[in-house]
Amino acid sequence: MTDVIPNAPFPGQEALPRPVEFLGQPRGLWVLVITEAWIAFSLYGMLALLVLYLRDYVLQPAHVTHVIGLRPLLAIVHSLYSPVGIAAMAAAFMGLFTALIYGLPILGSWLADRVLGRTRTILLGSALMTLGHFLISFEAWFAIALGLLLVGNGCCGSMKAQVGSLYAAEDPRRADAYQLYSLGVQIAVIISPLLCSALASQNRHWGFMAAGLGMAAGLACYFFGQRWLPQDKPAGAGKAGTDNRKNGLSVPERKRIWLLIFLTGVFAIGALPNEEIFDGYLLWGGDHYQKTILGIPFSVSALLSLDGLISTITGVAVLWFWRFYERKRAPVSEIVKITIGSVIIMFGPLALALASWLYPQPHGISLWWGILFHTINDIGFAMVLAIGMALFSRLAPASVNTVLVSLFTLHLFIANLLIGKLASLITTMPPVTFWLVHAGFAFIAALVFLACAYFFRSLLALKPIPQES
Repeated sequence: MTDVIPNAPFPGQEALPRPVEFLGQPRGLWVLVITEAWIAFSLYGMLALLVLYLRDYVLQPAHVTHVIGLRPLLAIVHSLYSPVGIAAMAAAFMGLFTALIYGLPILGSWLADRVLGRTRTILLGSALMTLGHFLISFEAWFAIALGLLLVGNGCCGSMKAQVGSLYAAEDPRRADAYQLYSLGVQIAVIISPLLCSALASQNRHWGFMAAGLGMAAGLACYFFGQRWLPQDKPAGAGKAGTDNRKNGLSVPERKRIWLLIFLTGVFAIGALPNEEIFDGYLLWGGDHYQKTILGIPFSVSALLSLDGLISTITGVAVLWFWRFYERKRAPVSEIVKITIGSVIIMFGPLALALASWLYPQPHGISLWWGILFHTINDIGFAMVLAIGMALFSRLAPASVNTVLVSLFTLHLFIANLLIGKLASLITTMPPVTFWLVHAGFAFIAALVFLACAYFFRSLLALKPIPQES
């Protein structure tokens, strides 16, 4: 460990209470990485079970009437997506639920900035998520449990902003910190879908219970590690800015805010191939993939663990590639890296379209095609997600930093709203067309990112923008 000089990363924010580093990063980063890993363990373990649990159990006529509050939810899903059949309803429901997982953190960030502070808001959210995980497998409480999970996850959304708050605005370790933060999630995703699906195959309660225990571990980690995190600003401190400038924002800062809002929509379009993995991809894979690899039986839900393993490997590879490249050459801007990542993502669904064309019969596609898809997608997404978080954290003005970093997560909300409709077409749209549509969206996103890199290069520059008096 190395003692470092305390720093206030943004105007109006307090310095770290215990400015100590571990492995070259603030100790608070490791608290956040481990906590988020446990949250991801619980969330992705549950998501690996949910769409199949909906299709095969909750939405079956013998059970649907027993769930408190479920019918109004199904009416909302039907009005949004008009799904036909139980499988399509499960896919549409899953799309809306996943969208809300990514959408509600913007409200949680407002609560953190204006009322409770980040730390108390995250503690509240972790407790609600823990309760929701333990209730979800009980038939009557299923819809209420989903509500607790959504609200709790929303309250935990400001954790991403806490990562950025550990660093000064020009600290080059920021992008690495978000890569490490993402890697913690990816490692959890290797384990949780495989473990939870294996337990659920014996008893569905066990799979959801394992997710709940993981969330409880995350709550404990954050509670005991909060002393290493940045101190919360006083409630409402960001309302009027941090200096005497009009509205607390300079003209360049306001331009950056509008640019980030625009980019949120572009990130949403580019994320469609990756976000489909948790919805229509599982339904498609159950019908088209061979269920073995190297002679070993392989469940559909375990594909998410496979994705977690591949994404961890590719995440490390991408992190070290850019470190090596930038030691030898000039630094590459974040928006250029994101553009390259979006182009790479496009080739993932193209691979699935090709496999669907070559092997149209049920269960005719080897899982090696799946490994190819996940490898391509995860290389690209490693460049887009973590580097996108770093971009938003760096560009967002101090007075609205938490909200704008959570706005980045909102792109996954928009993406999953679209996925709810796309996934509901899985039973009616030809598979080749289905995956070509996803590739087209990734291509459009890459073109727009490239245009932004050229036309908005001054706003996206690494140097701080000038402050107006």
